[in-house]
Amino acid sequence: MALLGDSSLPASINAPRPRAKGALTSRLGRRFVLLFAVCALLPLIVYATLSVTRVSNQVRSVTNNSLHFAAKNSGMGIAARLDQVANDLTLASDLVQNWGGEGAWSGGEALSRQVSEHCAGIWLVKEGHVEALCGELELPKVSKTKAELAHLATGKKLLQIYGDPAQLVMSFDLDADDGETTHVLALINGDWFWDPQELRGVNCEFACCDLAGRVLFHTCRDLPATQIRAAGVTSGASSGTIDWAIDGEPHLGRFWLAFLQPQYNLDLWVIQSRSQADAFAVDREFVRFFWLTAIGTMLLVLLGSLVQMRRTLDPIVTLRDATQRLGRGELDVRVSIESRDEFGELGTAFNDMAQRLQENIAQREQSEQELVASRDAALAAVQAKADFVTNVSHEFRTPMAEILGATEILTQIEADDDASVREEFSGIALHGAQRLARLLDDVLELGRVTAGTKNSVDIAANIARAVAGMPPELRARIDCNIDSDLPTVLSDANRLHETWSRLLDNAGKFSESDTSIEVRVTLAESRILVDVTDYGVGIAVGDLEKVFDPFSQVGRDQMVNKAHGTGLGLTLARSTIESSGGAISVRSEVGRGSTFRVSLPVEMVAAENTTQS
Repeated sequence: MALLGDSSLPASINAPRPRAKGALTSRLGRRFVLLFAVCALLPLIVYATLSVTRVSNQVRSVTNNSLHFAAKNSGMGIAARLDQVANDLTLASDLVQNWGGEGAWSGGEALSRQVSEHCAGIWLVKEGHVEALCGELELPKVSKTKAELAHLATGKKLLQIYGDPAQLVMSFDLDADDGETTHVLALINGDWFWDPQELRGVNCEFACCDLAGRVLFHTCRDLPATQIRAAGVTSGASSGTIDWAIDGEPHLGRFWLAFLQPQYNLDLWVIQSRSQADAFAVDREFVRFFWLTAIGTMLLVLLGSLVQMRRTLDPIVTLRDATQRLGRGELDVRVSIESRDEFGELGTAFNDMAQRLQENIAQREQSEQELVASRDAALAAVQAKADFVTNVSHEFRTPMAEILGATEILTQIEADDDASVREEFSGIALHGAQRLARLLDDVLELGRVTAGTKNSVDIAANIARAVAGMPPELRARIDCNIDSDLPTVLSDANRLHETWSRLLDNAGKFSESDTSIEVRVTLAESRILVDVTDYGVGIAVGDLEKVFDPFSQVGRDQMVNKAHGTGLGLTLARSTIESSGGAISVRSEVGRGSTFRVSLPVEMVAAENTTQS
């Protein structure tokens, strides 16, 4: 009986199947995973997302509110500064009226002490006459529209933008007793008016522009009017939030309209902008920490749940897979369920069943294999015999037909007929008989079981004798290149001589009469290599395996251009070489010739004697 963890079983049998693949991808496993994802992971993810979103929205809302209050305070600060300048202008007007009544137009020292902090200069203009009440600057040349003149006519202060860079000019009209209008102009001190320490919010950038988007003052490195308009500051709303980039860094901004039109006939936009990296640094840190905590928690929950699900489902999936593999014929399958419950007992029963089934089927397969082997051997013998008889019969038919045809014609020739005719058909009959005799010799040679008597053979002399026995026209084409001092081989000298003759004859039949045949004999380690090369028709790649088959001739059209011979020469050559412990191979290229290589082992006795000497 096969026990769980039995060490007598192969390691591949005892090894459990990969559990994650079965448990978590099974139908039951997918249900557990889906249930876990819906009931645990999904609510956790939703809760985490809602929490992060709510905190982020609160942080953004607090930041927007702080920017709004900063913009509003800056606008109110600008309005308060303008009120101070307006009071200075009123004071200057009162002094001018008093001095005028006394007949004096100046008293600049007293006025300068009062307004020098707020105004860079104050001028009095009447009937083209300009008098500097304080300051040493030139009078700003500002023009007034009809609307601005109408505003001054109401007795209110007029605020205008002058020059580049932009400066603020406030003017006021005094009605004299003589009916002529006296203009009082004040150039606001920019260093005092645009105080960054008071106008900027905490960690914010400050900017102020008119309704057209012209930038009057900013604390940024570069803030063109086009960027103000593109951000939507001048869109018409009295306040709003903008997302833009200042100095190449994303900012969150808030703009607010300092409503100065009724009092000074000029409205200004106040902008407070803060870097998003700075504004949301706390939020990003919270989100990062929160998600790291949430992901860590989810991973721990996921890992624990998957481990528990796998431990629960693994025995079921393991038994299912093992049953399927056993059904597919994998009789060596075993399960390894390390559990002291019903699953463990079920695994033991399964292994016992699989072991018994494997032993029974192995016995049956062994019997079937023996029967099949016997049948195949018998069929192969019958087929080989049938093929041999067919081939021999086919090869015998041609010379027999020559002999019978020539003999029949000879019997019909009259005694007084031409003797040359009888000689011609006698030659045909003789040629057929000789061919039939050669075929019989080759068939008998092919049927030999033993290789004959083996003795030491001098390869160089054996090849030289074979070359000398070739016809003169073939012998003249052979070019021999044989290394000197070659060792001997152990073989049948006569059959080896016939092998060289067959290889040379084969090279001559399949090459042109004006091409050479090369014979190369070399020593490679403990083997003698004999290469016979011709430059003839060559052999196709698909025919290389057929050249050594009995009665097979390749390289020519066998229907119209069959070479002379029985097709047994290379078969007999291979039989002789292999009986001597060697091997024969061929490499060829169509149209460029072929090379037959014979590899024979050196005679070991001779090699040992040489070593001892």
